[in-house]
Amino acid sequence: KQWYQRRVRGFFLGNLPGMSRTIVPLQSDMLTLQDCLEKNCGRIARFEKINCITTKLTSLKQKKGRTLPVQVSGDLDGPGDWLWCSEMERVFGLEPHYTDVGNMTRVARQRVLGKAWSVPVARHLLSPLRDYFKCQH
Repeated sequence: KQWYQRRVRGFFLGNLPGMSRTIVPLQSDMLTLQDCLEKNCGRIARFEKINCITTKLTSLKQKKGRTLPVQVSGDLDGPGDWLWCSEMERVFGLEPHYTDVGNMTRVARQRVLGKAWSVPVARHLLSPLRDYFKCQH
Protein backbone atom coordinates (compact mmCIF):
# COMPACT_ATOMS: atom_id res chain seq x y z
CA LYS A 1 0.00 0.00 0.00
CA GLN A 2 1.38 3.42 -0.94
CA TRP A 3 1.07 6.43 1.29
CA TYR A 4 0.67 9.85 -0.23
CA GLN A 5 1.23 13.11 1.52
CA ARG A 6 -1.97 15.09 1.69
CA ARG A 7 -1.65 18.85 1.68
CA VAL A 8 -3.27 21.81 0.14
CA ARG A 9 -1.52 22.77 -3.07
CA GLY A 10 -0.72 26.45 -2.95
CA PHE A 11 1.94 28.75 -4.19
CA PHE A 12 5.53 28.10 -3.28
CA LEU A 13 8.65 29.48 -4.89
CA GLY A 14 8.79 26.77 -7.54
CA ASN A 15 5.34 27.30 -8.99
CA LEU A 16 4.70 31.04 -8.82
CA PRO A 17 3.32 32.16 -12.18
CA GLY A 18 5.84 34.00 -14.31
CA MET A 19 8.80 32.90 -12.20
CA SER A 20 10.86 31.84 -15.20
CA ARG A 21 10.48 35.13 -17.03
CA THR A 22 13.48 37.35 -17.65
CA ILE A 23 14.41 39.70 -14.83
CA VAL A 24 14.18 43.31 -15.95
CA PRO A 25 16.00 45.56 -13.47
CA LEU A 26 14.74 49.02 -12.66
CA GLN A 27 16.98 51.97 -13.36
CA SER A 28 17.48 52.44 -9.62
CA ASP A 29 18.64 48.82 -9.06
CA MET A 30 22.33 48.48 -8.26
CA LEU A 31 23.60 45.62 -10.39
CA THR A 32 27.24 45.26 -9.31
CA LEU A 33 28.97 45.25 -5.96
CA GLN A 34 30.91 48.39 -6.90
CA ASP A 35 27.58 50.24 -7.29
CA CYS A 36 26.74 49.36 -3.66
CA LEU A 37 30.01 50.51 -2.08
CA GLU A 38 30.34 53.87 -0.35
CA LYS A 39 31.45 56.56 -2.79
CA ASN A 40 34.64 58.60 -2.28
CA CYS A 41 35.99 56.25 0.40
CA GLY A 42 38.59 54.47 -1.71
CA ARG A 43 36.71 51.16 -1.54
CA ILE A 44 37.03 48.91 -4.59
CA ALA A 45 34.97 45.76 -5.17
CA ARG A 46 37.06 42.64 -5.71
CA PHE A 47 34.09 40.86 -7.31
CA GLU A 48 31.27 41.97 -9.58
CA LYS A 49 28.72 39.82 -7.73
CA ILE A 50 28.84 38.29 -4.26
CA ASN A 51 27.52 35.08 -2.74
CA CYS A 52 24.42 34.92 -0.59
CA ILE A 53 24.61 37.03 2.56
CA THR A 54 23.39 35.00 5.53
CA THR A 55 23.24 35.49 9.28
CA LYS A 56 26.84 34.26 9.62
CA LEU A 57 29.68 36.76 9.38
CA THR A 58 31.76 34.35 7.28
CA SER A 59 29.13 34.42 4.52
CA LEU A 60 30.68 37.70 3.38
CA LYS A 61 33.92 35.93 2.46
CA GLN A 62 34.00 34.93 -1.19
CA LYS A 63 35.27 31.87 -3.08
CA LYS A 64 37.31 29.00 -1.70
CA GLY A 65 40.15 31.28 -0.62
CA ARG A 66 37.63 32.97 1.67
CA THR A 67 38.54 36.40 0.31
CA LEU A 68 36.98 39.54 1.75
CA PRO A 69 34.91 41.31 -0.94
CA VAL A 70 36.31 44.86 -0.67
CA GLN A 71 39.78 46.17 -1.34
CA VAL A 72 40.86 49.44 0.24
CA SER A 73 42.68 51.62 -2.32
CA GLY A 74 45.70 52.39 -0.11
CA ASP A 75 46.20 48.70 0.75
CA LEU A 76 46.18 46.84 -2.58
CA ASP A 77 47.93 43.71 -1.28
CA GLY A 78 46.16 43.67 2.08
CA PRO A 79 43.60 41.15 3.28
CA GLY A 80 40.68 43.34 2.27
CA ASP A 81 37.73 44.64 4.20
CA TRP A 82 34.24 43.52 5.17
CA LEU A 83 31.17 45.07 3.62
CA TRP A 84 29.87 47.89 5.77
CA CYS A 85 26.26 47.66 6.97
CA SER A 86 25.10 50.45 4.67
CA GLU A 87 26.68 48.62 1.73
CA MET A 88 24.95 45.35 2.65
CA GLU A 89 21.66 47.25 2.79
CA ARG A 90 22.26 48.56 -0.74
CA VAL A 91 22.96 44.99 -1.92
CA PHE A 92 19.51 44.05 -0.58
CA GLY A 93 17.90 47.01 -2.36
CA LEU A 94 17.27 48.95 0.85
CA GLU A 95 18.12 52.52 1.73
CA PRO A 96 21.44 53.03 3.55
CA HIS A 97 21.07 52.84 7.35
CA TYR A 98 17.72 51.04 7.04
CA THR A 99 18.69 48.67 9.87
CA ASP A 100 20.42 51.35 11.94
CA VAL A 101 17.92 51.29 14.80
CA GLY A 102 18.01 50.54 18.51
CA ASN A 103 21.80 50.60 18.85
CA MET A 104 22.07 47.29 17.01
CA THR A 105 25.60 45.99 16.53
CA ARG A 106 27.08 45.28 13.13
CA VAL A 107 26.58 41.53 13.65
CA ALA A 108 22.94 42.02 14.72
CA ARG A 109 22.28 44.14 11.63
CA GLN A 110 23.79 41.44 9.40
CA ARG A 111 21.60 38.82 11.09
CA VAL A 112 18.52 40.89 10.28
CA LEU A 113 19.62 41.27 6.66
CA GLY A 114 20.59 37.60 6.44
CA LYS A 115 17.00 36.62 7.20
CA ALA A 116 15.55 39.14 4.75
CA TRP A 117 14.55 38.97 1.12
CA SER A 118 16.20 41.33 -1.30
CA VAL A 119 13.77 43.93 -2.62
CA PRO A 120 14.49 43.27 -6.34
CA VAL A 121 14.05 39.50 -5.91
CA ALA A 122 10.78 39.87 -4.00
CA ARG A 123 9.55 42.34 -6.62
CA HIS A 124 10.43 39.89 -9.39
CA LEU A 125 8.70 36.94 -7.72
CA LEU A 126 5.55 38.74 -6.63
CA SER A 127 4.89 41.11 -9.54
CA PRO A 128 3.14 38.50 -11.77
CA LEU A 129 0.55 38.00 -9.03
CA ARG A 130 -0.89 41.41 -9.99
CA ASP A 131 -2.42 39.66 -13.01
CA TYR A 132 -4.34 37.32 -10.70
CA PHE A 133 -5.46 39.67 -7.95
CA LYS A 134 -7.20 43.00 -8.08
CA CYS A 135 -4.78 45.80 -7.21
CA GLN A 136 -3.99 49.41 -7.93
CA HIS A 137 -0.84 50.01 -10.00
